[in-house]
Amino acid sequence: MSSDEKGKFFALEGPDGCGKSTQLKMLAEWLESENFEVKKTKEPTDNPIGKILRKNLENEIDVCPESEALLFAGDRAQHVSEEIKPQLENGNIVITGRYLFSSLVYQSVRGLSEEWIEEINRHAVKPDQTIIIDVPPKTGLERVNQSGKPDKFEENLNMQKKVRKKYLKLAQEKGLPIIDGTLTKEKVHEKIKEEVKKVLHAQLG
Repeated sequence: MSSDEKGKFFALEGPDGCGKSTQLKMLAEWLESENFEVKKTKEPTDNPIGKILRKNLENEIDVCPESEALLFAGDRAQHVSEEIKPQLENGNIVITGRYLFSSLVYQSVRGLSEEWIEEINRHAVKPDQTIIIDVPPKTGLERVNQSGKPDKFEENLNMQKKVRKKYLKLAQEKGLPIIDGTLTKEKVHEKIKEEVKKVLHAQLG
């Protein structure tokens, strides 16, 4: 992709344990094989605000839902400014594991207004495509437990049920693709590729 073309921005979203990290890696490898310059990233980020959020998720500190939402918005603002915008301006592809929909889902199921969450995130760059990977809560929790110690969101099965329901509701309202994350990782990857190709059709010859 030449530097005078604006890049493309994809967000992989879904409940905990849906396979975002695996699919992000597979998608990046495929795009690189198609001669795209790709930036892989995630939220929370590794910037100072993201590190505070990770401590909160790991129960090292405890912040109220409103503060948490503002921290996620601040982390995202830094993410956009330092990583996403520069990469897009250089004509590259950016893939993030989690983005705005994570805030809309996780913070709203904790009782905050979707309208307020959208307002504090109004400067966030809109992805060219957000893809939802869906798994049942018990499946997600089993995967999380196999990969390591679950954080305070991941270990709460009741919350994960609400999270999944909210993701599906928002995906239907916004017309976002929903992919069955219980399929093999190869089949999930193929379905994600189909969605990405719809956005990149002009550049994929």
